[in-house]
Amino acid sequence: MPNQKHLFYSLAEAKAKFSKVIEDSIRNDVIITKNGHPTSVILNYEKYLKIINFIDKVWDLYLLEIGDPSLFGKLNINDLFEDINED
Repeated sequence: MPNQKHLFYSLAEAKAKFSKVIEDSIRNDVIITKNGHPTSVILNYEKYLKIINFIDKVWDLYLLEIGDPSLFGKLNINDLFEDINED
């Protein structure tokens, strides 16, 4: 994605201009900051689907080629997307 760029919005600015943020996310990754620190990313749905599909394929290849699921106990691909505890 050579033409892709990252746009930054503060949380307050993103709230005030939410329609513009969504429109910008069609062509660019939008990073939302809180107190000056990146906290969230808004990306277009097609890109999201490609990322999820890629992760699924990598997981499947890992299990088929070299993976030993017993090493991870009950680890599930969905565990990768659990909420991160906030400070």
